[in-house]
Amino acid sequence: MGSQLLPAAAAKAPSTPSTTTTSTTTAANGSTTTTTKTTSTSTSADGTPTITTTSTTTTTTTTTTVTAAAAATTTISSLSEDDLREIFLRLPNLRALIRAALTCRAWLGAVRASRPFRRLFRALHPAPLLGLFIPIDGSANPSFAPLRRRSDPDVTAALRGGDFFLTSLPLEADPSKGWSLMDCRDGYLLLWNMLSLAAVNPLTWAVDIIPMPGDDVQAGSRRHFSFLGFHLLCSDEHPSSFRVVCVCSDPQRIRAAVFSSETWDWVVHPWVHVGGNRSLKFNAGTLANGSIYWPVDGEPRTIRINTATMDVSSVDLPSQVKVHGFSFSAGDTKDGQLCIVYESDFFLHVWIRGVDGDGIEVWVPDTVIDLSAEIDRVTHGFALDLHGDLKVMEVRSGYIYLSTTCLTPAGTLHCWFFSLSLETLVLELLVSGKFDGCAHLYSMAWPPSLVGDDGTHEIEGFN
Repeated sequence: MGSQLLPAAAAKAPSTPSTTTTSTTTAANGSTTTTTKTTSTSTSADGTPTITTTSTTTTTTTTTTVTAAAAATTTISSLSEDDLREIFLRLPNLRALIRAALTCRAWLGAVRASRPFRRLFRALHPAPLLGLFIPIDGSANPSFAPLRRRSDPDVTAALRGGDFFLTSLPLEADPSKGWSLMDCRDGYLLLWNMLSLAAVNPLTWAVDIIPMPGDDVQAGSRRHFSFLGFHLLCSDEHPSSFRVVCVCSDPQRIRAAVFSSETWDWVVHPWVHVGGNRSLKFNAGTLANGSIYWPVDGEPRTIRINTATMDVSSVDLPSQVKVHGFSFSAGDTKDGQLCIVYESDFFLHVWIRGVDGDGIEVWVPDTVIDLSAEIDRVTHGFALDLHGDLKVMEVRSGYIYLSTTCLTPAGTLHCWFFSLSLETLVLELLVSGKFDGCAHLYSMAWPPSLVGDDGTHEIEGFN
């Protein structure tokens, strides 16, 4: 049997792996073009190589719609005056508001255009206390003691640029007729030298010499006519004008005379019988809630003079209240409520003026504060061990300002001035030194440049 040869199978051509390349381009109109190239190489049966290229192109167009509101960019310049004022209310203090308002004319205008904003800002951020003016024996003028409890470059610059040595006051030929400080309010000092009065703004160096009331202020008086004191009435909203209230007395009557910087004249009001037989002490009155309150020494009552009408009335105090010397003061709380504070054996008694169920004004006891331990700690035992006294100097915006004075073993007086918050009951030492315990608080005034929108107070650089 013969064998048969079978034909050989055709040889399979070897192949080369394919290569893929992708490229993407984006046109100016936002369309995207993607091109994919695939290249493969193969060899035919007769050994001839074959290259195959395949291209795929895909174009994608994306349409984006941008609205006008979304395209608009919000900047600080686009804020309205109401928006700016809402931001300004959140600033920490008056100094910060001054810096912000003087940034540009628009921001300054937002502050000047709104009296309600300024009123609210003052309620939220009382003017900062800068220091105390203290009378010094043998000195013609009171001395200024700045507070050094915190470092503030703005306050330092203001103090350095101001006339806190009161060099702008006229010199008197008779040294015994130096200037005594009668009142200190809204950045102004009111001083008296027996012959005339002076209203001084140390920050601006402004000085107004005011004549004393004429002889008609004594008309109708009985024996022992005297000046009880002087009070300064001014407004942050009208910084260029002020009034001075002069309170006079004879044994059982008082009268007020009012000076106006607008008319440059005095108006004398009638005598009013108040009783007491000369129980009103010199310079013991305090201004609070639009009235001057003058305690009747040794009696549970105070005389009230309404500064708007100059009406005089007597206000009874709780029978427990002791009014002796400078242990008593009327004032206001942080919320603007009328209050009275009196001291007894280093205890402070606080009463608030309220209304009972029948709508009648009454005094409501608020709190009793024992300061003996804290003052003993701060004075290192001197005040209590040396039988020092505690004076209530003033009650303002929820703070009680106090002083305690004692005679040291060396025979010299030493005094400590304090502030006490009615809200936190924290006692803070302000100033200490060889003083007699009397002082007036000096607070930063609201700058005239931030008041009014009528162009009366221009700012250098904004003209």
